[in-house]
Amino acid sequence: MKEITLTIDGKVCKGVQGETILEIANKNEVYIPTLCYLEGLTPIGSCRMCVVEVENNPKLLTACTTPAQDGMVVHTKTEKLYNYRRQILELLFAGRNHYCMFCSQSEDCELQRLAIEHGMDHVRYPFLYADFENDASDADLQMDHNRCILCLRCIRVCAEKVGAHTLDLQKRGWDATVISDLGQKLGESDTCVDCGACAQVCPTGTITVREFAYRGKRNDCDDIVESVCPLCAVGCRIKAYVRTGTVARVEGTGTSQPDGGQLCHKGRWHLPESTERERVTTPMIREGVHYREASWEEALSLVAEEFKESYDNKSAGALVSSLCTDEELGVFSAFFKEGMQMSHIDTFDGDVLRGFARGFEPFRRQGVRPFTAAHNLLDSDCIVTLCADPQDEAPVVASYVRVATLKNEATLVNVSSWGEAFPGLTDINIPLKRACGDPGMLNELAAAVSAMQQSAEMPEERENLYEEYEQALTRAAEKADVERETMEQLVKCMVSSEKTTLVLGGSVATDPNVVTAAANLAIAAQAFRDDGLGLVPLVRSGNSLGTINTMLSDEPWIGEENRDFLYVYSTGLVPEDKQEYKEHLAAAANAKFVVVQTPYMVKPLVNFADVLLPAPAWYERSGHYCTIEGERRKLNVIVPPRGEVKGLATVFDALAEKMGITIRQPEIAPCASLFESKIPASQAQMVTEQGVTS
Repeated sequence: MKEITLTIDGKVCKGVQGETILEIANKNEVYIPTLCYLEGLTPIGSCRMCVVEVENNPKLLTACTTPAQDGMVVHTKTEKLYNYRRQILELLFAGRNHYCMFCSQSEDCELQRLAIEHGMDHVRYPFLYADFENDASDADLQMDHNRCILCLRCIRVCAEKVGAHTLDLQKRGWDATVISDLGQKLGESDTCVDCGACAQVCPTGTITVREFAYRGKRNDCDDIVESVCPLCAVGCRIKAYVRTGTVARVEGTGTSQPDGGQLCHKGRWHLPESTERERVTTPMIREGVHYREASWEEALSLVAEEFKESYDNKSAGALVSSLCTDEELGVFSAFFKEGMQMSHIDTFDGDVLRGFARGFEPFRRQGVRPFTAAHNLLDSDCIVTLCADPQDEAPVVASYVRVATLKNEATLVNVSSWGEAFPGLTDINIPLKRACGDPGMLNELAAAVSAMQQSAEMPEERENLYEEYEQALTRAAEKADVERETMEQLVKCMVSSEKTTLVLGGSVATDPNVVTAAANLAIAAQAFRDDGLGLVPLVRSGNSLGTINTMLSDEPWIGEENRDFLYVYSTGLVPEDKQEYKEHLAAAANAKFVVVQTPYMVKPLVNFADVLLPAPAWYERSGHYCTIEGERRKLNVIVPPRGEVKGLATVFDALAEKMGITIRQPEIAPCASLFESKIPASQAQMVTEQGVTS
């Protein structure tokens, strides 16, 4: 792009053609006040705080919307501009009830900060505003319309980043207000996904997270630490605000990131709330129905004694969370897998991970990365959700799907047996009358798509290929027990699109044949991305991908074999009483001796423990996560652990010494190189029961 040069306040500033005055000013560290502008959202220039003077132009121009031109001479700090901005601020204060002393966001408010910056100690205009509603209908958010300055940040982030489009504007002039849906209260909205993005971007006290008023304002906090959310496989980047040694609030990092700096309801509320849970702070040993505190020495000696006996009898097992970091998984793998040579190891989501790992293995052997970064959904023109519920499994992936559909007009296809994942947005719905996850149906669908693709490339074979297409399509429709015409709509969508992306739900991934068939379908549709096949796997946990080559057992044993000794490590962030973990709890209940290491008193898991060991909570740990965004993201220590809590490496070094074994540092990070893309995805070959097809 052509480089251009501007002079802003006497400073020579470089930029490129197409950038606005504000973008170039920001890049060159020239401050221009803004209010409605937020990087990553569409600039609208409505507040006019960013107005600047440009020589040889008689008008005041909004810097956020005015394209910069080579040779421009811009002034941002003249007396005229200062007075103009102050007048705007006075009108904003006169337009609604902005009495800072009664606002929970006082001292954490961009409007207030600008007023102070411009020396606004009084308002010269009459206060003519009417009373507006304070909408407290939502359990987590509060919307006080009396504080609103109509900057529309909330509306834009909801539409452009979350894709929910819950918020909009009603009425005009002084009566204009932000509404949800068609005028419902926020708590009654049918489309709000409770992500809280609107509250994060609000520059005043209009939309606020209720509990943040008590946890502390941003300015009250002592530190801000960037980290990642461990709750799902997306691994969203977060900013954690620390106040008096605890996590007061968690926010997304910024709207300029590919993910829009989003957080879902899990990250925004569940992470701070987890800091208030009852902790395991010291080792404890069961005595009857009670626990008594013990030293690490006593607890680990007992663990080593029981462990050794069961290990000698080949009846020991270990179960760990896939929310652990690569480094923690490395410690587990070095101890249990390499040091103890144990085969009975696994994770809570082992069945799903084994399905993905085995299903992807034929493509990995080809040197193809069998999936793509989740944010590539944003530029897709055909999205197919295969037995997936992204809003439940990975809510930010659901945002990508909504934005691609609403903003970029991608065609959305739902294939499932339990209804639409995106009601009202789905263009083609294929309601399977049989259970989800039939690899035969997916393979027939791949054959139909492949025949259609080839017919365009080989006109001399068109007649034969059309016959193949007809037969495969009919078989696919029969296997799905749906109308043939409905299935044909899906095929046409995938064939006519340039960037098809499939989203595969975790619930059907326990069958590796389904995973392989889904990858075949992506190949047939020529869903090729720079980083791999156009398939997004909804693995369940924060570091599921990092778990695959560390603590994932080759064969399932949970629910099939009881162990005399069972070591369980839980991060406590996922309820272990979920239906899919019933067998894991049963394994703990049936073991003769159970060690549970966890940060929290997670019930019912701790009820089975003979020895309870404390572990660092998510905000006390550091390490890396392998995310479905295709990045290895860093988890940072936000608050140092307290009391008797020790890091895993320290604990397992001590345990290894007591058991007389030596553990070594893993040479390769768990997720490194596992799904490395060695050849372009376009060279991937479909896989059948007979092997790789040419």
